[in-house]
Amino acid sequence: MKAIRKLATRLRGGGASADVVCAAETRYVEGAISPVPPDSLSDAMKKWAEDAGTEGDVDVEPVDGVWWYPGHAELERSLEGARQGGGYVGLYFHGGGYVIGSARDVRSGGSRIPRGFVERDICACVLSVEYSLVGLREDPVRPFPLQVLEALSAYRHLVHDMKIPPKRVIVIGDSAGGHLVLALQRYLLESNHLAPPGGLVLLSPWVDLSTDRPQARRLLGALSVEHLSDPYFSSSLHSPPQGEWPPTLVYHGAAESFAPSIVALVARLTEAGALVTSYAAEDILEKFSHDFLIFQSVEMAWPGRVEETWTRIRAWVRALEAGD
Repeated sequence: MKAIRKLATRLRGGGASADVVCAAETRYVEGAISPVPPDSLSDAMKKWAEDAGTEGDVDVEPVDGVWWYPGHAELERSLEGARQGGGYVGLYFHGGGYVIGSARDVRSGGSRIPRGFVERDICACVLSVEYSLVGLREDPVRPFPLQVLEALSAYRHLVHDMKIPPKRVIVIGDSAGGHLVLALQRYLLESNHLAPPGGLVLLSPWVDLSTDRPQARRLLGALSVEHLSDPYFSSSLHSPPQGEWPPTLVYHGAAESFAPSIVALVARLTEAGALVTSYAAEDILEKFSHDFLIFQSVEMAWPGRVEETWTRIRAWVRALEAGD
C-alpha cells in the first residue's frame, strides 16, 4: 500500500523535463518494403516456412512501415547522412506479444520508443515495421517464420534498396519486438545472406517462449509445442550461432517477470564472446517494470530512471559510433 501511495504522489508531481533536442515527424509508407526474394532464402528457412504454414499462411507480401525523422530535417537528408557515415538508421519492431501493437499507431505507448530515438538524437531516423501478428481466437493464424521473413525484408530494404551500410543500422525491439530482433540476427548469421547490423538494442526482450503462453503456441503454426524450446523461439536457452554477433545493449526492469530469462540471455551471449552491455532499471514497481519506456505513467512516476535509461542508450550509441 505504501508503494501505491508513493506512486500516486509521484504521478501528481509530474515528470522531469525530457532531454529532447527536436520534435519528430512521421511518414507512413504502404507496401514500400518489398518481400525478400525466395531464391535468397536458405533451404532450412524454406522448409520451416513450408512445415509451419498451411494454404500460404507464410507467404510474404509487401510490408508497411512508418518512418520517424527529425521535424527540422527532410527524411532523405537524414538517410543520406547515414550513408555518408554520419549517424545511424534505426530499424524498430514493437512489442505486444505478437497479438497487439501497430507501427501505424503513432500515438500509442509503443511509439514512445522510435520517437525517443529520434527526438533525443540517438538515431538520424527510424523505420518502424508493421509486421504480422498471430491474432487471437478466431483471427487467422500467421505463424513464424513469417515475422522473421518480414523483418528480413525490412532489413534488406535498408541495406540493399536504400543503400544504408549495415554498420549504420541499429536494430531495436521491445518485448516481442526484441524477440523478433534476436530471431532476425540469428538468421543473418546462419544464412550469411546479409552482413549484420552495427548494433542491437533489446528492451525487456521476450527470450524464452518455452513457458507455452497461448500466443506462443499460435506462433508455431502446424509445428508441435516442443519447438517452443528451439533457438528461434527461446534464445535464452541456446548459445548464439557462430559468427560476429553485433554489439548489443540489453535493458530491462529489475522487477519484471522476464528478468531471469533476460539475464540468462546476456550470459549466453557473453560466454560466446559477444560484446554485451546490460542494465536493469531498479525501483520501478513490478506492475510497470516490463517494457517500462512505453508508459507515460512511468516517466511521470520515475522520471529519473527513465532519463537515466535514455541517457545510457544515447551514450552506448555514441560509444558505438566512436568505435566505427
